[in-house]
Amino acid sequence: MTIRYLAIDSTGISFDAGETRTVEVTNEALSASSGHVGETITYTATVKDNTGVALPTNFRAELMMNGTQLVQKKFKPSVYNSVTFLLTLYFSVPQLWGSFIVKLHSEEQVI
Repeated sequence: MTIRYLAIDSTGISFDAGETRTVEVTNEALSASSGHVGETITYTATVKDNTGVALPTNFRAELMMNGTQLVQKKFKPSVYNSVTFLLTLYFSVPQLWGSFIVKLHSEEQVI
């Protein structure tokens, strides 16, 4: 007698390949709390990974103001100090009126 066995998919068990780190952003500051269209504002923040290590120079992030991209940069030495973890970005005030939130944003990256 032959027995037929149906296909299966077990519930599985978690397995991680590679290393995953998160990015920590602290001490965010702006050189001014308000401005006029075209005025240059400086954004600074302390940025490092969750193990306390500086981000690589090809890490890319953008500064956003309520969904509007202000600037996008790689973490080159001209904007990121890998010893102090200080990120410095400059942006021009866009033609928007109102109160907004300025924040650093990045997509998931495999570097």
